[in-house]
Amino acid sequence: MKNLVVTDEQIMSAEALYPHFKSLRAQKKNNKYSAALVAGDNSFLCDYFMFALKKANVKYPVFDKVTYLCDITESEYRKNTIAQAGIDAVNADDFSSSVNDKKIIFFFADCTDLTEKDMIIQRLKKVLLLSKNSRVVLSVILPDFDSFSDMSPATSLAEREFSFYLENHCERTAEIEYYLEIESLCRKAVGSDGADLNILRFSNIFAPDCYNSKKIDIQSIVTQALKNKIITISDDDCKDVFSVSYVRDACSDVFYTAFHGRTGHIYNVASTELTVGDIKEQIYFSYSDVFSLEKKLSSAISHRYYCLNTLKFNALGNTAEFDLSIMVRHIVSYLTEFEYDTSDNIAFYCGRIEQIQALEIEMLKEIDRICVENDIKYFLAGGSLLGAVRSGGAIPWDDDLDIGMLRKDYDKFRKACKTQLSDKFSYSGPFNGSGSHYTTEKVRLESTYFSTKYSNANVFPDGVFIDILIYDKTSNIKIFQKLHTFILGVLYNCVILRWNHRPWARKYHGIVKFIVPVLKVFPWGMYHNLFEFFSKIYKNKKNARWLIDTVGKKLKDGPLPIAGLEDTVYVDFDGIKAPIPVDYTGYLNYAYGPNYMQKPNLSNRCCPHDFARIDLGKYVFDKSGKTPFRDVDIKGELFELETKN
Repeated sequence: MKNLVVTDEQIMSAEALYPHFKSLRAQKKNNKYSAALVAGDNSFLCDYFMFALKKANVKYPVFDKVTYLCDITESEYRKNTIAQAGIDAVNADDFSSSVNDKKIIFFFADCTDLTEKDMIIQRLKKVLLLSKNSRVVLSVILPDFDSFSDMSPATSLAEREFSFYLENHCERTAEIEYYLEIESLCRKAVGSDGADLNILRFSNIFAPDCYNSKKIDIQSIVTQALKNKIITISDDDCKDVFSVSYVRDACSDVFYTAFHGRTGHIYNVASTELTVGDIKEQIYFSYSDVFSLEKKLSSAISHRYYCLNTLKFNALGNTAEFDLSIMVRHIVSYLTEFEYDTSDNIAFYCGRIEQIQALEIEMLKEIDRICVENDIKYFLAGGSLLGAVRSGGAIPWDDDLDIGMLRKDYDKFRKACKTQLSDKFSYSGPFNGSGSHYTTEKVRLESTYFSTKYSNANVFPDGVFIDILIYDKTSNIKIFQKLHTFILGVLYNCVILRWNHRPWARKYHGIVKFIVPVLKVFPWGMYHNLFEFFSKIYKNKKNARWLIDTVGKKLKDGPLPIAGLEDTVYVDFDGIKAPIPVDYTGYLNYAYGPNYMQKPNLSNRCCPHDFARIDLGKYVFDKSGKTPFRDVDIKGELFELETKN
């Protein structure tokens, strides 16, 4: 569990950088830096940032080089983390010749740790000397400091106020002297040498496996709670208010400042302000099945503040994504043997996910009945096949059920459904007047709504569904495969634009207003008939070795092997028997890659669709109820006819 939690946080820290990298790629002229260098001490913020920077640059390349700036005094710990992050290292003495002049240096210093102080001061001096024509972002983890509440009514201190407080009113501990020395060096570099430099201040920063705060000792909180099975919140827990930063927000803030910070400015940065009591209460809410909660609070609490005022940084425009419940679950799962709770990831369904999956099983039974009676072969496909293979049932966070058919079986199934499908269900497709213009055809549950933001823009019966994925033969010759998929891709995108008036990619929105009027000149039937004609162009090909997924979404991924998909075997699937291909490895490798048996990172175990409406109607309530539910009228609820008792 420890490794899963840390890996999850590393990935989410990288994902926090993705929007910034995408923005820079879209506006290349705004990025004058071709290289990014990381330097500093052994702080865990540096660890997470290195991983995030490297991963984001691989996904959305912005820099020609991402490098760690080291010297002969580099610790074994740092050498190992550099290797794990996959970053090349360059010696500081070779720094100026290793990249061109336009570079960003991300320097990290943890002022709570004095063991590396002298080395870091010398390393910082070297970087500042070598940093002409470079951009430097210095991220400092502040040491603990005294509350300023006894001498000021302020609830937080701005950048200049905080410097003055440390210099003149706070107890000058060795850690605070360390920070002030760093700030002094930076003032000289900016004022005398014209360095392009910012300082970011972080206080009470947390990651699942590390934290630097002595005043918020979350490990002791969890240890004590486990010992007594009681979480006690007292006045002492609520009187002190702290600035807190979470590592994924911090990674985003560091990178964002490199492009938006104003030269020579110090920025106070924090995800939120909270008390120890807030953290204790969140631990209870996250694990209420394990702990009980006891509050021993008086009617009035006099607060003491240890907070950084972040208004100046907030004005730069980077919004924190802080979520206390996620932070607590990550940290507690790391410190204990508790399974990481992903239930919040599927809370979007408002308690309905298991009910939705149960309804889809009932729908699958009906499909199986029709297929067995008409000698039609089908198989679980997509995420449903993956769930069957990986765990013998639906993936807990998967909201739809997918089945696949080869074209010859699909033609028989479509025909059989016209007369044999139960009245509880409907067949949704572009040729039966349902109003659906998906290239995927679906079996839907009547009297329900299950609409994505995309489908909800159109008025048509849009209930809980099972996707029918059609696999058509294609050429064995690559150039003809590409031509086949290209033609279908063009037709697919015409359907998307014609129906919803907007493309999947935002960058094409500007030209849509010119294309849509032309597309609307031609009737719907033309597009669907052309799509089906070209889908089936190789229908009678003998010795075909390849298929294409003519649903549309996987067209760009090219063909998949036909081997293993023509015969099926029934396996256990959520209490019923369902068919899967006799050899599913080629299919799952195509759809999910060779590591398909590995579950996704914890934060990605969540709703795969962007729903706008979930309404299960009568299926939400006890089926034994005598009052009938009103029949759906897709024009709107006020069009529905009232029922008589």
